[in-house]
Amino acid sequence: MRQIVSSRWFALADLLLVLLSGFAWVAVPSVGIWFTVIACLPWIFRVLAGRFARQRTVFDWLIALFAITAGIGYWAAYNKDAAWSKLWFLLVAVLLYYALRGQPAENLGWVARIFFLIGVGVSIYFFLTHDFIALPRKLTLVNTVGLWIMQIRPSLPWRPIHPNYVAGVTAMMTPFAFFPPWNSGKSDDHWGIMIRVTIIFSLAIVALALVMTTSRGVFMAISAAVGAWGWWKLLERGQRFRGLKQESIFPILVLAYLILVITVLYAGPASFTGSVTAQSKFGNGSRTELLVRSMSFVRDFPFTGGGLDSFPGLYSNYILNVPSFYLPNSHNLFLDVAIEQGVIGGLAYLFLLMGSIWFVSRSILLAHSIELKIFGWAVLFALIISIVHGMVDDYLYNGAGTLLALSLAGTAMLIRPETPQNKKFSARLDYRIAGLVIVGFAGTCIISLNQILSAWYANLGAVQMAQVELADFPTGAWLELDIVPRLQPAEDSFRSALRYDADNETANDRLGLIYLIRRDFKSAAAHLEIADSLSPDNRGITKSLGYCYVWLGELDKAEVLLRQIPEAPGELAVYTWWWAGQDRDDLAEKAELMLSRLAPESTSP
Repeated sequence: MRQIVSSRWFALADLLLVLLSGFAWVAVPSVGIWFTVIACLPWIFRVLAGRFARQRTVFDWLIALFAITAGIGYWAAYNKDAAWSKLWFLLVAVLLYYALRGQPAENLGWVARIFFLIGVGVSIYFFLTHDFIALPRKLTLVNTVGLWIMQIRPSLPWRPIHPNYVAGVTAMMTPFAFFPPWNSGKSDDHWGIMIRVTIIFSLAIVALALVMTTSRGVFMAISAAVGAWGWWKLLERGQRFRGLKQESIFPILVLAYLILVITVLYAGPASFTGSVTAQSKFGNGSRTELLVRSMSFVRDFPFTGGGLDSFPGLYSNYILNVPSFYLPNSHNLFLDVAIEQGVIGGLAYLFLLMGSIWFVSRSILLAHSIELKIFGWAVLFALIISIVHGMVDDYLYNGAGTLLALSLAGTAMLIRPETPQNKKFSARLDYRIAGLVIVGFAGTCIISLNQILSAWYANLGAVQMAQVELADFPTGAWLELDIVPRLQPAEDSFRSALRYDADNETANDRLGLIYLIRRDFKSAAAHLEIADSLSPDNRGITKSLGYCYVWLGELDKAEVLLRQIPEAPGELAVYTWWWAGQDRDDLAEKAELMLSRLAPESTSP
């Protein structure tokens, strides 16, 4: 038994079972859970053989925190069905991490093949399913080619993948095509020629897919990855670095370069190019605007997160104040994890990928063979592409892409040399992390215990409120009085939060919203004014307070705020007849007066 579980083929079977489980969840969700149970069988066999169920890694603490916060995220979610599916996707992602980590060096070629085939498969899927008429791309030539493909391809009832997600996964997996074992066989034999032709043809498919997705973000990410290689060549030739410990310099340089790229990305292209939707009627539609707005959810749900797959309802209801679907995620991989799984889950994932960058960069320098060095570069390229592109499009924590969320981190551990020194370092790091967490938590509690308790009750109330208000999201209708009794637990939590800290933004904001539903506009204004003073750039608070002033008849104050809300004139036109239908002609009249002030000068964003 021990000989079997130690073989390369057992490790490969483990990997294939996990991948099969992930495919089952995507293709036939109703049977996905059974395939995941089967994927756990290798762990049981290892235990029966007297071995550990999985290989220990330096990231075990981070993986544990990520998995635990995912479970808490399921508890917090307003849509349990969607959250349940995502929780299983994340579980498979954890299994994939350990399956990849358990691969021996002899299986590097198989890992490279599987990753590259995933990229090729996603590219082919794009050509078979994308509708270039309903969702045309940015270039006329691309749309012309796309229309021709639509005419000759078979009609399949498959759900298409967003082109940006296709570009991200394809670009992330393509570097593995250049790993040497792909080129096994002599150049003059039939097998070697067949392999090379297959590689070239597959590379042509993924290159065409990348071009036809017209994703500017992925090309910026690819450029960033190439830039890291440029820094390596500069370091390799630089005389000043000779004699220094380059295995530390290069990882630091790569991380510093990555931070610089991300800063430039958000200060430049993410601020003024492209839009997160085809019609940005709630602002300029930039990624930077969306990032700033979505950050408020990290303050609202620091401990539990807003819940798995909960971003759509949270953003629509508490930032846009509309009862309809607008966006699936924040277009930022790390922010989405923090929003749905809380600060601890978000930091765990951030440190996981940044730590992978560090270890892979170091492993490239310490690699004892050219094959390991090239494989390390493939992993580093893939990591940089996924991180940089993940700053503008979230495809590794959204839908089926969630299955790959931890894949590169597991692969990074695969090429890390397992020396006694590394094992001792991993143990020391575990103790250091645990010690830092305990000391940091204790110190924070001593310094700001009241603020922590206030934040906890506000977080709890925000979860309770969202689970009531968004239970049937999207409803397409504004909330009415009948929902108020069910909001009582949330209201009690917010009041507890204010007892510890009267300036808690989340508690004041959400209490203001409850009073708005209750139509106690004076009490609503009192709480919303505090929240607005604490966070004047929070769009949801600005809009709620603006409407509150309208219903109070303070139109001058309302005008200052609602002029920042492009959709306000259209909504006020609806309010004029909606309030009349509620037998509140006084409020209908105020809506009409406010509309007369805004409509003549209102412009589209």
